[in-house]
Amino acid sequence: MTQRRCGRWTVLLLAAAALAALSGCETMSPDECKVANWRDIGLRDGLKGEPVSLLSERSGDCAKAGARVDTVQYMAGREQGLQNFCRLDNAVPLGLSGASYAGVCPPMVDIEFRRRHQAARAVYDLRGRVSELGGRSERLQRRLRDADHDEDKQLKAADKDDDRKRIRKEFEDRRRQLRQELHELDRNTGRARDDLRSAEYTLDHLY
Repeated sequence: MTQRRCGRWTVLLLAAAALAALSGCETMSPDECKVANWRDIGLRDGLKGEPVSLLSERSGDCAKAGARVDTVQYMAGREQGLQNFCRLDNAVPLGLSGASYAGVCPPMVDIEFRRRHQAARAVYDLRGRVSELGGRSERLQRRLRDADHDEDKQLKAADKDDDRKRIRKEFEDRRRQLRQELHELDRNTGRARDDLRSAEYTLDHLY
């Protein structure tokens, strides 16, 4: 990516973090149900892009508390919130944060919003994949180093040639297996990095 575009995506990543902070599940307590401002609750759900099915969950929680949901006010607030959520410039930060898109935007926005979100989410997923493979590689390399140390320790404790021969063979077999795993892991990591570069290029040329 160019420096200019990297700067733009840095800003978007900061926005993504803010969106992620908003995306936590909210369980309504009986006390909350009794004093709820349903328009405000709908507004918050709309701003977070929550599916309308969340209203059923809230209704169930509040029914147990003997509180009635004001569906009309909730939906009015939700529609207001969705107008802000469904801005196209929110799609990329949402995807880069790893959040899902529930398809809540109107048809004339949904297709483009979904396209941008999916491109950003692909980058998020591949970054996670590369990081995961890197962590596995570090653990395997640590096991290789530990094998050398453990072999030396056991050889020093052995007092028979046959025992030392057996120990050397066991550790050589162990190292061979670890090197094979590392080789396969390196190939997978290379493919994942190639995929990530391709996904980042696609994201960088969305417009």
